[in-house]
Amino acid sequence: MRKILVVSGFDPCGAGVLADIKTAKSLNTFALAVLTCLTAQNSCRVYDIKPVDTDLFEEKLKAVLEDAKIDAVKIGLISDVKIAKVLIEYLKDIKVPKVLDPILNATTGKRIGDLEAYRILLKYVDVITPNLSEAREISEVNGNATDIALEIYRNYGCSVVVTGGEMRGTDVLCYNGEIYEIEAEIFNVEIHGTGCVYSTALACYLAKGLNLIDSCRFARLFIIDNVKKAVKIGRCLPVMNP
Repeated sequence: MRKILVVSGFDPCGAGVLADIKTAKSLNTFALAVLTCLTAQNSCRVYDIKPVDTDLFEEKLKAVLEDAKIDAVKIGLISDVKIAKVLIEYLKDIKVPKVLDPILNATTGKRIGDLEAYRILLKYVDVITPNLSEAREISEVNGNATDIALEIYRNYGCSVVVTGGEMRGTDVLCYNGEIYEIEAEIFNVEIHGTGCVYSTALACYLAKGLNLIDSCRFARLFIIDNVKKAVKIGRCLPVMNP
């Protein structure tokens, strides 16, 4: 069985690392998880967020990586630059596909991710999966998805998938400086955890040896299928349940 390392935050409502683990299991992949932060949130709002202790974070990374051979890495919520700097020291030595999902704002609107932390990680990953708003913040370009993806690629050297929630279902992929569009079914309802599930699915397909273009296509199909299975666990947003 292929194994992915998931570096992400804990969301008690089912996104974050919980969604990562469920996604990996659905795709017959084993997820080893290292938490970056703890959040107090529900399907309506985020109340608080606390990064984990930096020394403990490093110990957890060491413990996992000295024991298991990892086939891919997925990085999610990073709320502290210090956590990002520790992670970089380990990413440099991991020669597998690395997927970064830069979560800046929660689905419910609160700022939870650290922009500078993501910017310093960009040169150490293979592909990032921002939505259009996140991509604009990272690039400081207020253009269309193609221009933004190309700008991030030129500045950081990683591939970029601008995911299509704000672009009527079309994902824009910049791979080796070339642009590809991946069109899929449109869903108009806001669902908690779609970005987590997409990026983890992408990491799983890359771990299995698929190329990036095919991995993006399969990850999008996985999202479409699982959006239809989202569950309403509380008073507000439905949550992905892969």
